[in-house]
Amino acid sequence: MAILIPLVFLFSYFFIRKVWFQLRKIRTVGTIERIQMGIILPNLVLPEVKVHYKYYFQSGLYFGTGYLNVSDFLPGQEFHLHLSPGEIPTLYAGDQEIITEEHIEHYLLSHAASVFLYIDPIEPYHSRIDQVNLNSISVPSDLI
Repeated sequence: MAILIPLVFLFSYFFIRKVWFQLRKIRTVGTIERIQMGIILPNLVLPEVKVHYKYYFQSGLYFGTGYLNVSDFLPGQEFHLHLSPGEIPTLYAGDQEIITEEHIEHYLLSHAASVFLYIDPIEPYHSRIDQVNLNSISVPSDLI
């Protein structure tokens, strides 16, 4: 019984700490800077990509990286990734064939150019990707 009471206090401390850290997270939008394909030689392309992003918080600019699935960028579409004989990644999405990593990156960025992030306001350089923002972000201009 003497060991049980300190253990209850210890577990309740860690539980309250976890809930506190989750409640203070702020959801914000970050722009995608670069997308890298995951390739395992000799002939495997991973279905997840490494996303480099940046975001503004308070008076600073922060950078981060995270991983997302290709299916997050192409919801509801079937796709196929593979390496061609010259070890060039190829993406088949719908009736399109996209060759080379740069063209695949451009294709994915055309579908979603930003991500939703969770950041810690006390340590804003700690961020985590929540999901891809499939809505386009634009600024209206007054054209006369």
